[in-house]
Amino acid sequence: MDNYIKEYCGNFEFDFVEHISSKIADISINIDAYEAQKNIDGIIHSREKALVNLTKNNLKYQCELFEEHNYENSFFKVMLNGHSYLFFRKTLYGFTLLDTETMCEFYNYVPQAIKTGEESFIITDVKQIGEIFVLDGCYWACPYQCFAYDFKSKLFVNVSHYLGIISLNDSTVKDNKLILNGRNSNNDGVTKEFMREELAKLISKNGLCEI
Repeated sequence: MDNYIKEYCGNFEFDFVEHISSKIADISINIDAYEAQKNIDGIIHSREKALVNLTKNNLKYQCELFEEHNYENSFFKVMLNGHSYLFFRKTLYGFTLLDTETMCEFYNYVPQAIKTGEESFIITDVKQIGEIFVLDGCYWACPYQCFAYDFKSKLFVNVSHYLGIISLNDSTVKDNKLILNGRNSNNDGVTKEFMREELAKLISKNGLCEI
C-alpha cells in the first residue's frame, strides 16, 4: 500500500481545499481536504487526499485518505460479535476496520491486485447482515456490482447476478435482514443464514474471488 501511495502522489504539491466536521455516534470526525494538479507531458493529472482526525473522549486516531471524493460519507459503523467498528477506505481500494473502543486499527484488507498494478474493486457503500458485509461499488468506469464479504471466513463472492442489485442506496437492514432495492428484491429481505447458504453455493460453483 505504501508503494502504491508513493507512486500515486509522486511529486505533487497539495493545496488546502476545505475542512469537514461530522460525527458518528460518539466519535468526532475532522477532515482537512487537499487537492493537487500537475501537467505531465501536456496532460493535467489531478490528485486528492485528506488528513483525518477521529476522536472519542481522550482517544485519537489519525490517517490519510487518498482518491476519495466524498469524505463526508466515507465512514460506516458496523458491528461484529457485539463490538462496534468504523468501516472506511484509505484509498480507492480495500478497506479498514477501526475499533471504536480503543480507536486502533483492527483489520486492514489490501487487495492483491493493487500490489501487482492491476485494477481492483472500488467500494462505495456497505450494508451488514451479521458477519457478512454486502459491498456496493464498481471497477473503474464499469457498471456497478455487488460483492458479499464473509468476515468470519474472510471470503469474497460476487453476488450481483443473484441479488439483482442496482444500488444499495435505498436498501436498509431491519430485523437482521437486508431489504434490497434491486431487480429481484422483495419485502421478505435476505437473512445472513440465507446469504451464507448462497455464498457456499456460489463458491462451490465458481470458486473464490478477490476484489
